[in-house]
Amino acid sequence: MPDRIDGWKSIGAHFGRDRTTAIRWARERDLPVHRIPGGKTATVYALRQELDLWAQGGTSEPALAAPPRRRWKAIAAALVGLGVIGGGWFAVPWVVPSAPAETRTALALPGDPAVADLFLKGRDLLADREAAAIEKAIDLLRDVTRRDPGYGPGYAALAEALLLSREFGTRSDRQAFPEARAAAGDALRLSPSQASAHRVNGFIAYWRDRDFAAARRYFEKAIALAPGDAGGHFWFGNILADHGESAEALTHLRQAQTMMPGSVPIQTDLAWALWSAGERDEAVATLNDLARRHPDFAVIHDCLAVIHLADGDYPAYVRAQAQVAELRQNDTLRLRTTALSQALSAGSGSAQKLLLEYAQADLASGESRTAAWTAFVASAARDRSSLLAVLRAAEARREKWGDAGLIRAMRSKWAGDAQVETLLIRLGAG
Repeated sequence: MPDRIDGWKSIGAHFGRDRTTAIRWARERDLPVHRIPGGKTATVYALRQELDLWAQGGTSEPALAAPPRRRWKAIAAALVGLGVIGGGWFAVPWVVPSAPAETRTALALPGDPAVADLFLKGRDLLADREAAAIEKAIDLLRDVTRRDPGYGPGYAALAEALLLSREFGTRSDRQAFPEARAAAGDALRLSPSQASAHRVNGFIAYWRDRDFAAARRYFEKAIALAPGDAGGHFWFGNILADHGESAEALTHLRQAQTMMPGSVPIQTDLAWALWSAGERDEAVATLNDLARRHPDFAVIHDCLAVIHLADGDYPAYVRAQAQVAELRQNDTLRLRTTALSQALSAGSGSAQKLLLEYAQADLASGESRTAAWTAFVASAARDRSSLLAVLRAAEARREKWGDAGLIRAMRSKWAGDAQVETLLIRLGAG
């Protein structure tokens, strides 16, 4: 359902508000929110069209204005009466009736109501983008695939949850990608016409395999199948930005923002794409504003940390990364930011050296797929000899980077240095 917004936090974000405000508006001001009946914990979602109509002071059409639980019962009863479904009414492919024909996406839920409830709860938890919620979602979605191994959307949702755990949770790439790849492959095999199956495979093709051509094919197929799916434009825009296709990236990210104007992740990644394209001041102003309004969203602080490092502001980098560590509940990052903070007391040189040691260790262990971050850290420290050593070793390994924003920052810092610039051009995607 391209018009559906899952979870209280995402409903609030649609209006630029928090979860508590959304709950209060639903209780006191009749904000149109729906719940799937059954289960110990209600699965909450809203329809964008209804939210926008409510915000404009209008009213939903009578059938949509009924209290949520009664509305679901009425729909189910009507479909049973028409002979469309039997007792397992969760198998209905829900489509927003008023959505344009080209943006409608039918998603058939599992025939077993209990499995359908697990699937919807898992998806609802993902909407919060919180580490603990993502881990719970992974457990629920694994259960969905065990109990209904032929249900393709379950595998796509599991793959997405695992991929999100890299960014918002505690999992490393090595922990998340193998299972995500297997789930994404099952999703595509079982549901080849499902847009999200192509989307998760496109994500893995780029961020794990560094195969931009394959990723583009997957995402173009996903968008063709569901042009109204903000997620397809959002994820593809991120990949394009990383690959240096700035104009096309901004087009897709702005399209996603148009579809989900209150989405904090989309606003954050649009700001990052602007920084990657060289629009530093606009990007920083947007990220600082987002950090003020949404201080619990880790990616905002992560983006700001990288920009601080590019600017050579090590204290600001460490402060931002410490916030990321707490929000992601990442013990390794906590230890590192504490050590970096202590190193700063001895001078920026000590912190620079320690940060480079961390980057080199991650590269040696395989935690970092390429040397782009290690090179960026050396560049930020203005350590030319270390930078050249990293770049030459990466070229010898025939690495091919994305990281357009990092490369742009390094090239700007070393403008006129022919050796550095030549190596960065060879390693870059463009």
